[in-house]
Amino acid sequence: MAEPGDLIEFQRMGYQHWAISVGKGHVVHFTFPAFLGSGPAREDSVPTITKVQKERLRNVAGASSYAVNNKLDKKHPPLPLPHVVKRAEHLVGKNMDYNLVMSNCEHFATMMRYDIAESEQVSLVSSPD
Repeated sequence: MAEPGDLIEFQRMGYQHWAISVGKGHVVHFTFPAFLGSGPAREDSVPTITKVQKERLRNVAGASSYAVNNKLDKKHPPLPLPHVVKRAEHLVGKNMDYNLVMSNCEHFATMMRYDIAESEQVSLVSSPD
């Protein structure tokens, strides 16, 4: 069960979507306003602006599985959890720049919890083997 301030990881096809639990079954996360209610996105259209939304966790999940994943707690101490929730809720309704490598949903969620924007899925994709 997600507690307020937890990182929530949603399994999507080919990537993970991230959000912050803010309690009472709700999360705060990035959405793409251009895609909301406008049908499927074209593959050649990459949005550069996101909107921070507060939504029911089950609506964000849809058919995707999800889990609490406070994966960086050992690396970075989390901020006080009421502060995490307040920070996330303060941004609801705001438009923010989106950049897959530097400012994605995982960066947003980790910034809210740890005050450090970090995305392991970007690191995994961009690290040379």
